[in-house]
Amino acid sequence: MTCTGCSKKMLNVLNAIPGLFNAQVTFVSGSAEFELDTNASGNTEKVLARIEKETGFKCFRIISGRQDLSVVMTAETANALQNAFPAGLKSVVKSKKDLYTVTYDPTIIGARSLLPPNAKLAPPSDAAEIAGGKRRLIETALSTAMAAILTIPVVVLEWSSNPIPEQTVSIVTLVLGTCVQIIAIPEFYVGALKSLIYSHVIEMDMLVVISITAAYAYSVVAFGLERAGVRLEQEAFFETSTMLITLVLLGRLIAAWARMRAVSAVSMRSLQAESATLVCDNGGTTAMDARLLHSGDTIAIGPHSRVVTDGEIVSGVSEIDESMITGESLPVPKQPGDKVIAGTLNGSGSLHVAISRLPGENSITDIATLVENAVAARPKVQELADKVASWFIPAVVGIAIIVFCIWIAVALKIRNRDGGGAVGLSVTYAIAVLAISCPCALGLAVPMVLVIAGGIAARAGVIIKAADAIERSYKITDVIFDKTGTLTEGDLHVVLEETSLGQNLQLEEAQSLAYAIVEGNAHPVSVSVAAYLKEKRPDLSKKPLHSVTSIPGAGIEAQFGNLTVKAGNPSWLGLENDPHVTKHSTTAMTILCITLDDKLIAIFGLKSTLRSEACSVLADLAARDITCHIVSGDNSAAVLAVATLLNVAPSNILSCSSPAQKQQYVQTLQSRGKQVLFLGDGTNDAVAIAQADVGVQMGSASDVTGAVADVVLLSHNLESLLALLELSRSAVRRIVFNFAWAAIYNVFAILLASGAFVKFRIPPAYAGLGEIVSVLPVIIAAATLAVGRKKT
Repeated sequence: MTCTGCSKKMLNVLNAIPGLFNAQVTFVSGSAEFELDTNASGNTEKVLARIEKETGFKCFRIISGRQDLSVVMTAETANALQNAFPAGLKSVVKSKKDLYTVTYDPTIIGARSLLPPNAKLAPPSDAAEIAGGKRRLIETALSTAMAAILTIPVVVLEWSSNPIPEQTVSIVTLVLGTCVQIIAIPEFYVGALKSLIYSHVIEMDMLVVISITAAYAYSVVAFGLERAGVRLEQEAFFETSTMLITLVLLGRLIAAWARMRAVSAVSMRSLQAESATLVCDNGGTTAMDARLLHSGDTIAIGPHSRVVTDGEIVSGVSEIDESMITGESLPVPKQPGDKVIAGTLNGSGSLHVAISRLPGENSITDIATLVENAVAARPKVQELADKVASWFIPAVVGIAIIVFCIWIAVALKIRNRDGGGAVGLSVTYAIAVLAISCPCALGLAVPMVLVIAGGIAARAGVIIKAADAIERSYKITDVIFDKTGTLTEGDLHVVLEETSLGQNLQLEEAQSLAYAIVEGNAHPVSVSVAAYLKEKRPDLSKKPLHSVTSIPGAGIEAQFGNLTVKAGNPSWLGLENDPHVTKHSTTAMTILCITLDDKLIAIFGLKSTLRSEACSVLADLAARDITCHIVSGDNSAAVLAVATLLNVAPSNILSCSSPAQKQQYVQTLQSRGKQVLFLGDGTNDAVAIAQADVGVQMGSASDVTGAVADVVLLSHNLESLLALLELSRSAVRRIVFNFAWAAIYNVFAILLASGAFVKFRIPPAYAGLGEIVSVLPVIIAAATLAVGRKKT
């Protein structure tokens, strides 16, 4: 695919296939995604064959949801595997001689158990979108080289003084020009005609086809008349059609190379390690291809080696550089029981890791898929670009016809040319207009920037899940922060404990009930209280609770026999005026109350540490004229204390708020015309995150796919928010530049090609340079997003 016209053609073909739903096309990566009902459409191979026939594109199926191995084996071995067909094997498909794709379900059978003894794995291949780009790059390079080899003699013969007879020159240029025209058939004619017939789309290839056909046809007619003894004033110009074809192919080759390099440079899939060291049952180790790992294997991670896949440390101590996934620059200490993430870099220690997810379906895959899905979606600005591009080609054809007619009149009336000379002159101007015009810059303006921006953000630990989040982030006027775990560190510290408050409970019994209800809950307050109680009383046992229910923004409710146990904030429990609570209401502590049958049995007071970067981040936002707000389910004193430290106005805080109240706060700002970004940890603020114009969640690589937010920050560093805003500003500026460049280039180029400037014009032979000149600045502008950008 070379432009959005290609993606529109593909989309039209996909939407016309019965039983095919939810089609999405990404022309930058040259991929399409859809759901298929094979009962209505036939098998997948039949659908792919139809797509290839109607679009002219070569299609390769990308397998997801299962594992696949490229295996080198003989036909006899492949047949034996198919005949045995062990449980978990899905298919064995021949790709080429002695190379087979074996697809299997890793939850049923492992790769080592499946691979025949006399077979071996083929070398690892690139990610599908990069591999497809390389294939197309090689094909275009071959076509360009062949066209150039044939074009150079034509140009030399036509433009140089040589002793070769004119008749011989004419015959040689006709033959060579025809050969170049044959090269153009699969490159331009097939795609253009299929687009017109099957998709009813006039795309960029049609402009090229009209241009080269007009130049070639005129030259053939002129050659024929010359052989018949009739010489036209404008002689044959085979160098025009041959140079047009060669230069357009060269432009596409350079643009495809630059696009592939830019995409592969920010691809998350390149972080996947290819080899692994398996820890055997006898304690020894053996090196193997990472694709042969089984679920439950234990692998050894040597010093300064890349972590092969997600897992949990079973032995060893080290520090791991997670910057390539989370953007966090400082190494993270790791010990047994800690999780490790695929693609991260081990430090000086040696680790044994029990893998939890296989390569190909780990955190790298999750993040890469999210980034690719975001790019596949179509933001509003892309819809505008597509609408303009859809009118561009018909408009250019109309302009070319007008230019042709004007120059016919000029040639006949002003320059006193004969009919043949007038037609020959006018054709050169019309050809130049058609060939120089290029909608590709307009089509690339948005998706190229989004692909690069999404990849850069992912490398910095900022996962953009919604395509238009970058555009919307640029317009943000207000940022709302959750307090606990967002502005403050996730680890709260218990500084107050009061238990057995006037009830007939022993201290240990009250603590046991408190521990039972908070243990296992993910809220930072519950986690901290559970850790505090377990550290204080290692032998503390949990009371048997049932029907445990977490109520977002309020607390937890459970049954202890016939009694109801609750843990939550004082307002939810109706204890705001309880004397045990009021005496702590001005201490800026986070208060957690435990009740048994609505009677207070315990109070825990917690304090948290403000994130070290919080003050500077909010000051930076203020300098950008962005208003900051704090909403929290915590008590007023605790929220006000944090707001005071961060210079947030009291009018911009909301305490003791439920999830619904947080959502209402966002809606109130939006009703005033504000563009709102909400940043929280997703525990009690999912509805507010979803309501905001841009919802941002602090998460982790393991839960990124389930996050409701438009953007997920993996580093838990507030500076990642600034990185998002800065990236959005840079991206939008480049999109604006790309649109401006596309408009300026096409207007100026068409004026030059049409002869509007008397002393300056673009000869039709050089008009093929238009694709290079128009597209390269767009690709370079997108690629420079990464220049000078640092990790947070």
